[in-house]
Amino acid sequence: MKLKVGWIQYANVYPIFYVLEREKLLTDDIHLVKGVPSQLNWALRNSLIDVSPSSSVEYLLNQEIYDYVDEICISAKEYVASVLFFSNYDIKALDGRKILLTEQSATSHLLLKVILEQFVQVKPEYDISAAPYTGESFLLIGDDALKYSKLNKTKKVYDLANLWYQYTGLPFVFALWIVRKEVTRPDCEVYREYLKFREKLLHAKNSYSKYFNEMVKDYYLTEFMTKDEIVYYWTENMDYNLTDKHKESLKLFEKYINSLA
Repeated sequence: MKLKVGWIQYANVYPIFYVLEREKLLTDDIHLVKGVPSQLNWALRNSLIDVSPSSSVEYLLNQEIYDYVDEICISAKEYVASVLFFSNYDIKALDGRKILLTEQSATSHLLLKVILEQFVQVKPEYDISAAPYTGESFLLIGDDALKYSKLNKTKKVYDLANLWYQYTGLPFVFALWIVRKEVTRPDCEVYREYLKFREKLLHAKNSYSKYFNEMVKDYYLTEFMTKDEIVYYWTENMDYNLTDKHKESLKLFEKYINSLA
């Protein structure tokens, strides 16, 4: 029986999957399932996949059915650069205004609400949109955010990880490698496959930097970013370590989302 693994095809997790592919670690006992974060969250929740890099809020709201792979996550230091809020207005002038949210995210939706409603203390209206960039104020994530930030010439831009850091002094964990609890039990059919995959993940986290030159060579983001910008994004914006500080941040985020009206 194969271990079913979710695969987000965003730049923020690309280095990890690059190593897994480059070193032929995605063996025949692994079945990859591609999707955006919201799709993989749903697939995990409904037992269609076993383990996946998925929204941290998916874990926080469903801890009775999930565990996570320790020592690895997808987080940001002081800036993430790929979870961005664009607006015609100052962030303090959003009370009652409409904000369009990308349909691809879950964690970022709640992070934006925490920042606006609990930190800035404004109460906008929210709407999910397949084309959020058509609004006066909107949230983009992943490669869409990276690309739009290069094209944007008029809107104010707010980096959500930076806003979180300003108010809390902590890094923000956007995604964990979430695993269904039954998969972590020795009597599960794919338990051995999971243990092997977990070790491969940690190996990829610890070794991806040696592949930067070849990784970036033909990467499609070079259509609108320089190679140096892409490598900077991987080294300075992204953080794949799950430390005590990251876990403290997760607990604080859980407290805030539980306080949302």
